[in-house]
Amino acid sequence: MPAVDKLLLEEALQDSPQTRSLLSVFEEDAGTLTDYTNQLLQAMQRVYGAQNEMCLATQQLSKQLLAYEKQNFALGKGDEEVISTLHYFSKVVDELNVLHTELAKQLADTMVLPIIQFREKDLTEVSTLKDLFGLASNEHDLSMAKYSKLPKKKENEKVKTEVVKEVAAARRKQHLSSLQYYCALNALQYRKRVAMMEPMIGFAHGQINFFKRGAEMFNQSMDSFLSSVADMVQRSG
Repeated sequence: MPAVDKLLLEEALQDSPQTRSLLSVFEEDAGTLTDYTNQLLQAMQRVYGAQNEMCLATQQLSKQLLAYEKQNFALGKGDEEVISTLHYFSKVVDELNVLHTELAKQLADTMVLPIIQFREKDLTEVSTLKDLFGLASNEHDLSMAKYSKLPKKKENEKVKTEVVKEVAAARRKQHLSSLQYYCALNALQYRKRVAMMEPMIGFAHGQINFFKRGAEMFNQSMDSFLSSVADMVQRSG
């Protein structure tokens, strides 16, 4: 079927079968988007959790490297070179830990948070308005059914007047709720484009910044240090 840009607000009052059919398409789309957003959030939270675990893991690794010199090795004579090397590695891991911590915070703020806000604000609003629209429609249907069952006798004019007022009130309530619901569904079609892209922009920027700063850290002096450590390992081998 051809793509539909939006629900026409002027058709909200008509509440025709055609309008209801079009509405069902938007509702199906919103339901699919809700399911997908929940799955996407789970994936993003897993990425954030893994990054947060890297922060904790590198912190523990740094402490463990420093703990080498405190071990009471029975054959620890001549370990000074190993101890100094592990101290340097601990310092490097600490610097990496800072980068991992910053990346974890950036992922939380620019990847996970936006998708949570989209789910809690936009998708929840659509769900709430759908419920209100359903209630208003049911009230309208009940009032119309009540009106259709009115006896035709003239002495029931007072009752008829009250029911007519009830129908009019229910119709106004349904119209208002449908306008709000249609607006929210239309807005969701535009918001979902931003909502899907924004977290991934945050993810990409966070990773790029992490790797750039990591590259700056592992400069030529680090290469020289690693070469000297490799030579030490070969001599010991």
